[in-house]
Amino acid sequence: MPYNLSGDIMKRRFKARKKKHFGFWGWLVLIVFSLFVNISMLDNGSISYVLNDVKDNINFFNFDKEKLLLSLGLNYRKSNASTGELGSGEDDMPAFNETGVTKPQIYIYNTHQTEEYTDGNIYEAAQLLKDKLEKKGVDVLLESTDISDALKSRGLSYNDSYKITRELMEKNMSDEMALYIDLHRDSADKDASTFVDEEKAYAKIMFVIGAKHETYKENYQVSSDLNKLLKNINNGLSRGIYVRESSSYNQDLATNAILIELGGPNNTMEEVSNSVDVLADVLANYVLE
Repeated sequence: MPYNLSGDIMKRRFKARKKKHFGFWGWLVLIVFSLFVNISMLDNGSISYVLNDVKDNINFFNFDKEKLLLSLGLNYRKSNASTGELGSGEDDMPAFNETGVTKPQIYIYNTHQTEEYTDGNIYEAAQLLKDKLEKKGVDVLLESTDISDALKSRGLSYNDSYKITRELMEKNMSDEMALYIDLHRDSADKDASTFVDEEKAYAKIMFVIGAKHETYKENYQVSSDLNKLLKNINNGLSRGIYVRESSSYNQDLATNAILIELGGPNNTMEEVSNSVDVLADVLANYVLE
């Protein structure tokens, strides 16, 4: 009996060691699995740069990884698109940093601020567009300089308006600007400048490109991309793209500088506002994509 009792004790100790041993390996497997899951969630995050080969083969979850990194107090950086490696920092665009999200900007100005509608003017339309874009998360700088006063103070005529806005545009040029928009009202008659859809009237939109500079094709491409987005939302609103070879409209200053004609003199501010709603969607989709 003593011998058998001792044997029973030895068996219990052996089983206890087995259980402890099994528990250790169970926890180890769980930790490794958790690490793999976190790597998959932190795709392009700083940890995944270290374990890049592993994370490329794991994709269990799909959610906003950037916000997760921010909530953990980490900076999010995009890796080199071609190699998947973290670059030197000079060419990397930080999507998130200590100050928060870096949003693109749009600079809106009116070379001809006094162009009128039946019950408003183009500057008021620019203010509407600014408000709509900001509600969609786009930073907008609206030029508030009184162009007429600037012309008078320098003894210039209305035809010199582009000289004033050129100087203003140069002053406000920045790498952060996604678009420079010179917003105008066209001189087209009511039939040409208005579109009615399900009893709702809109002021039609036309993009204008000045071809009197070498890089106008790049400006044209920007307008073409925007026009496609516009037509996808509401095809009847677009009057297309007009190219004028005798002018540059200051678009030689930047390849992302465009001119938009919004409606005509016989359009109402309600019709203009309806179009601004759509135009704001187009511009926000373009700069925030």
